[in-house]
This record gives sequence, C-alpha cells and structure tokens, in this order.
Amino acid sequence: MKQASYLILSILIITGCAYSSQRPDVVDRSVAQRAQSVTFATVVDIDRVVIAGDREVGAAAGALIGAAAGQSVSDSEIESGVGGILGGLVGSAVGSAIGDTATRKAAIELLLELDNGKAISIIQEESQYMFAVGQRVKIIKSSGKSRVLPLE
Repeated sequence: MKQASYLILSILIITGCAYSSQRPDVVDRSVAQRAQSVTFATVVDIDRVVIAGDREVGAAAGALIGAAAGQSVSDSEIESGVGGILGGLVGSAVGSAIGDTATRKAAIELLLELDNGKAISIIQEESQYMFAVGQRVKIIKSSGKSRVLPLE
C-alpha cells in the first residue's frame, strides 16, 4: 500500500507539471525578452470552442495505478500478474477519460482580417479579454504560436 501511495504521488506531480496554458495573457518563459512579430487585424467573427483535453497523461497515470492495484488482489503469482494486466488496461481507459475531462479548456476562435486583406483564424483559451466583431486587435507571433490581444 505504501508503494502505491508513492506511485500515486509521483503521478500527480508529473501530471501537474504537464499543464500548458493556451491563454493569451500567459506566455512561456522562453519568450521573455525576445523579439516577437506583431500584426494588426480586425475581428470578423467569434465562436466558442473547446480545446480537447490531454488523454495521454491520464491514460499513463491510470495504467500505473490500475496495474499496481490489480497486482495486489491475490497472493498467487499468476493471478497477481493477470490482475496487474487487467488493472492496467482498465486504469488506462478510466485515466484517459478523466485526463481529457480534467484538462479540457473553454476557448474562443477568432476569425480575423489582417490589414493586408488576408483572413486567418486563431483559437485561444478564454481569458479576461473580451472581443467584439469590428474590434481592432494585435496578433503577437513567436516560435510558431500566436496570441490575440485587444489593441488598446
């Protein structure tokens, strides 16, 4: 039981480190003090969307927890092995679903008309910024990622 507790604690620590924000007001540490390109645009349309959750971390955590729990069901080596395999499979499926639900994010899709006439779409996690059709915005690009912020 003590071993399972350490395993669960380790998994919680690892999954906590896996979070990556998609909010426009949160930037990666690596972009601080680096030049980023800026483009200006006008909001044409706004749709509410959902950013799918991370199923992989939950599946891995569930498999480890399920396998540990399944192994402890019997003193027989064969039954313990089968229990570990079955526990791992069930735990993986359950953990995958929990991981998806726990890390799912409400987001918005902004359809933007750039000043050069080109139209683009950017999806980002909801934040304190409110957008409206016709609003002027700035698009900040860095390392393949774009953030949309109101032009104030």
